[in-house]
Amino acid sequence: MKKRISISALASVDIEAVNKKDLVDVSGFTFDMTVPQEQRAAKVIAAVKNPYCFRVGDMGVKLEFSENAPPLQDVFADFLKRKKSGL
Repeated sequence: MKKRISISALASVDIEAVNKKDLVDVSGFTFDMTVPQEQRAAKVIAAVKNPYCFRVGDMGVKLEFSENAPPLQDVFADFLKRKKSGL
């Protein structure tokens, strides 16, 4: 039987206290777009273990979300525009 962990427990992991080698490396992770979205999300969680705290190569990554932050899509689009303009 799989152990259930709450979303708040996953989100509250302290990236500074975690051994980076214990985090899942997502640098080679790919999405199968032929699978329905709900199943893709389940596969990501199964593979990554903690979608809030993972590793890309040697870098530990911690995702945090603010209630009053702009949508991620807007932030990412602005980032790409700045990159394209050389900023």
